[in-house]
Amino acid sequence: MARFVPRQRKHKVLAREKAKENARHDVQDTNQQIVPANKKALEDKRAQTKAEICQDGVKVSGKKAKRLEKYIDNKLRKDENRDLLAKLAARKIDTSLFTSSKSLGQGRETKKQALSRALREKRAGIEGECVDEVLLKRRGPGQIEEDSDETDNSEDGDSEPVAKNSSYSYVSPLPVPAEPASVTSAVVGSGLKRPLELDEEGRPIIKKRQRRGGVPTKVQAAIATLSAVPDGLEYEEWHGFGSDVESSEDDDSSEHVNSVGEDSEEDSGEGSTSKETSDDDSMDEDNEGEDKAQRSSAFKAWAHQQRNKALGYQPAGMSVATFTTPRPDSFVPRAPEQDPLPAELEPTTETERKAYSVAVVRSPEIQAARLKLPIVSEEQRLMEAIHNNDIVVICGSTGSGKTTQVPQFLFEAGYGSANSPTPGMIGVTQPRRVAAVSMSRRVAEELGDGANAVAYQIRFEGSVDAKTAIKFMTDGVLLREVAQDIALRRYSAIIIDEAHERSVNTDILIGMLSRVVKLRAEMAREDSSLQPLKLIIMSATLRIEDLTMNPTLFPKAPPVLEIEGRQHPVTVHFSRRTHHDYVEEAFRKISRGHRKLPPGGFLVFLTGRNEIMQLRRRLQAAFGGVRTAEGPSVQIPANEAPVEVEDIEFGDVEDYAEGEMDDLPSDEEEAEQEEKEFHVEEDQQAGPSNMHILPLYSLLSTREQMRVFEPPPDGSRQVILATNVAETSLTMPGIRFVFDCGRCKERRYDGLSGVQSYHIGWISKASANQRSGRAGRTGPGHCYRLYSSAVYERDFAEFADPELLRMPIEGVVLQLKAMNLQHVINFPFPTPPERQSLARAEKLLAYLAALSAEGQVTQVGKTMSVFPLAPRFARILLVGHLHDCLPYTIALVAGLSAGEVFVPESQAVPALAVRDGADFRTNADVVAEDRQANARKMFVEVHRNFCFLDERSDAIKLLQVVGEFAHEPTEEWCERHFVRFKVLKEITQLRRQLTELVRLNIPSFSGLKFQDKLPPPSAKQVSALKQMVAAGFIDQVAIRADLAPNPPEQHRKPRRAMDVPYLPLTPTCTTVVQESGGGDGLVYVHPSSPLAHLSTEELPEYIVYAYLQRSDDAKRPKTRMHALTAVSGGQLAALAKGTPLVGYGKPIKEVKAGVDSRECWVVPYLRAEGMGGGLGWPLPAKRVTQRRVPGKGWVVV
Repeated sequence: MARFVPRQRKHKVLAREKAKENARHDVQDTNQQIVPANKKALEDKRAQTKAEICQDGVKVSGKKAKRLEKYIDNKLRKDENRDLLAKLAARKIDTSLFTSSKSLGQGRETKKQALSRALREKRAGIEGECVDEVLLKRRGPGQIEEDSDETDNSEDGDSEPVAKNSSYSYVSPLPVPAEPASVTSAVVGSGLKRPLELDEEGRPIIKKRQRRGGVPTKVQAAIATLSAVPDGLEYEEWHGFGSDVESSEDDDSSEHVNSVGEDSEEDSGEGSTSKETSDDDSMDEDNEGEDKAQRSSAFKAWAHQQRNKALGYQPAGMSVATFTTPRPDSFVPRAPEQDPLPAELEPTTETERKAYSVAVVRSPEIQAARLKLPIVSEEQRLMEAIHNNDIVVICGSTGSGKTTQVPQFLFEAGYGSANSPTPGMIGVTQPRRVAAVSMSRRVAEELGDGANAVAYQIRFEGSVDAKTAIKFMTDGVLLREVAQDIALRRYSAIIIDEAHERSVNTDILIGMLSRVVKLRAEMAREDSSLQPLKLIIMSATLRIEDLTMNPTLFPKAPPVLEIEGRQHPVTVHFSRRTHHDYVEEAFRKISRGHRKLPPGGFLVFLTGRNEIMQLRRRLQAAFGGVRTAEGPSVQIPANEAPVEVEDIEFGDVEDYAEGEMDDLPSDEEEAEQEEKEFHVEEDQQAGPSNMHILPLYSLLSTREQMRVFEPPPDGSRQVILATNVAETSLTMPGIRFVFDCGRCKERRYDGLSGVQSYHIGWISKASANQRSGRAGRTGPGHCYRLYSSAVYERDFAEFADPELLRMPIEGVVLQLKAMNLQHVINFPFPTPPERQSLARAEKLLAYLAALSAEGQVTQVGKTMSVFPLAPRFARILLVGHLHDCLPYTIALVAGLSAGEVFVPESQAVPALAVRDGADFRTNADVVAEDRQANARKMFVEVHRNFCFLDERSDAIKLLQVVGEFAHEPTEEWCERHFVRFKVLKEITQLRRQLTELVRLNIPSFSGLKFQDKLPPPSAKQVSALKQMVAAGFIDQVAIRADLAPNPPEQHRKPRRAMDVPYLPLTPTCTTVVQESGGGDGLVYVHPSSPLAHLSTEELPEYIVYAYLQRSDDAKRPKTRMHALTAVSGGQLAALAKGTPLVGYGKPIKEVKAGVDSRECWVVPYLRAEGMGGGLGWPLPAKRVTQRRVPGKGWVVV
């Protein structure tokens, strides 16, 4: 018969295999790896050993060489192991005296533990009375049996005093069988913690556990044993049991463990009855373990007491053998742990500062509004941090109230008060003028009776006086004060607000103030009258790693205090589709929202003035409101764009990614979604029917900008159309709904070529959150984003790049050099610029004679740093005194450094309404065409008159505008002449400031006075002014391409002056040009320049330009020059003399020869420094004087 084989169940086999796989795991070796010696040291030792073994000149075979290498490896390994063993032996620790952690918390040690400890200490050579007392004990003839009993029961936690005897012997650890002992009866229950209830016969009543078979309890067995003791039996040597009455409370846990063991022993001796009750015992023990421990402990204490009384034994008092662990000499006990106190309750470290406060009386309405801000509840924590630290970083999201409340906290704590320990002013910087003005007014309103202590200071405007304690200002104003007083003695605290925007001035301020704080602390230690400066940096985002984690900026990281964010919730609504025409989408969404949303103001974010005015006209036509003079409604190409970023229009931008169109919702779905997103309240009421529309952008006057803070007329909804100027620092009352296009215009600058371009691009996620936060400043709000969530996640960066990385920094370098900072790269920038950018900036300053060849600032450079101008304009100003041109030079420099003065033709000339080809021309169309033609004719005539002094220089044209405005400074004149009144007003104020600075800083002009109305300059002065302008931009020059040494190929002859190509001295074929698709390196005249109206033959050979601007025309992108003036080749040679831009060829004719000097005719060559290839552009021959210099040859002097 075949052998039976059990059938294999498939699922069981798979289960076993899976269990084996799960059981496999790699065991990580936790032993510390001993790192071998240094690799180089091993190689040296190996070479030394080989040199000792091998003999000089003895050749060995390859096989022997391998054996030798193996022998050396083994020898080195053995030596290394021997060294390691020696080190380990030196650090060997005797662990024989270590004790287990289970004895921690035990009140006293048992006899068994004491004996074990004494034996270990004896073997270790530790002598002491305690050791001898335990090991050598006096014992009687029957005490060995007693000791064995006590040893067995030593785990009960009962220790007995050791008696002395005349004979000494070592205690044997082996157990000795104990003889049964009998005791006399005593009072039942007197030894219990809780006295037992007694029955009629005087026996204790104890609740019995329910057991089958009627097994007698332990109490009954013990009482029976006690009653069976004969009366005449005596125990002379019996010392009784140790009393647990006193120590029962301390030893409950140990007695519970031992009582369980005794129960098991007694139950095992019950015979067959224990087998019958084993199942019930296990169940009862599970359910009644806690009760059993209490009953056993109580009975044990009572039994011990009764037995001792029967024997006449009086136990000694509670003796606890304290076990002390040997401690090394260097042992330091650890401090008890406790939860740290909150920061506001910890004692201040600045104990020398006296308490001081300023009482401020506010109206109940203002106080109630302040208490709703999250930052008010953090005042104690903030002020303690400011008192204890010189530098503090505060992170508070939009709506926390940090901008208005932190200056008030400081003011109430005594900062800025004349009689306080910190009498200096509180300086608050803002990146924008409108924010500085509006915040100063708000804080003055909240301070109540202290409103006179608040003032503001912006460029050309301010309200600071002797009573000022809180000064709001732009960051540029504080930069000028740092340059004049590096210690800022007038201030006791500086607040840098909106640090997350990372503007150039903000970054430089933070770097400078990080050193000013250290300087003031050192000065305060030497002069008690001067207090340390407090620096508070406030940011609306948590992008502060560049500040707090920058050891160059702050060697010790400043404390960062996070404040609760927006106090009102804002619901964000994304569009399901991202429309490329976001202005049209904004009009559609605003129109629907105005009809459906409840009362509340609208804030609409757009990219520039043109879009704002276009949308404003459409909304006014649809919903009414305040109407102003009509303007154009056109889009212009980027090559006609002015300098102001917000005034550039680039046309449509396609935002759809590949494959994004497939999932776009239908119009019905969009309509249904909008119905839901515009239903924001349960019982929603319709809003007002009219609109009160207000623009907000940087070119608006301060008076017009302040209108956004005024309440709208009754029955109208306030609608504010703004650029990103409203993104931060402003709290406009009544704004509940924000419409965000998600875009902005930004300027990109290529430092290599000097080309700047304007692009409409996506904002960052941080900026999007800032915009949405505008809706939650005064109440719950909603933000409607005109883009999808997919675009937000895919195309939006977390944060925008710091402005310092996107702008030219020669002005920053000059300011730092003027402060005697030799190596600018060592300045503590929050985000350091590239070394190439710093090198280019120093090279330009060398061209302008602001730096010497060694990189040291010259006297000219120090004087240039005094003026609030770019280094190029400051250089023009310093050479402007020739031919009595200084007043004209000041006016010219003021005009060049200001914003865009001229209104572009696209805005000045009204546009015609778009008509279909089939429509008939009406009388209204004819009137509109005539009005457009007349406006264009007037525009051309005005600009022709502005070129009266010189028709080939943009700089002289600007000078004439400034001069004419001084004779009639009115808004009506500006409207008739298509110029901006606000910009010209700032130019006039800058003229006054520059005149005063020249008078104070240049001794030869100490008697200079400001001339408001200037007479027309002479022809000689005009020529001198053109050369002065060229001196400031000597490296930004271009030559006509057809007159260049190597003219580029042209496919057709240009017909207009704006199409004539020029070659710049610095090539433009760089990153910006290559990204946009143009790589010819040619530049063209801007259409707004007077040169654009000349014929192609009349264009000059050389043009000096202010900057290059890249257009955004996708078909034929061009780089346009914003020209300054035309110059001749001879003027270029004279202006570039002494700079690395000009070089000289060999003499073509000697006039006067000498040994060490000569006069000759040479050909100058103009070439950009560092650009290889060729001699450059040949300039007209020039008569020069040359001197022989050893090692250099003939040098032009």
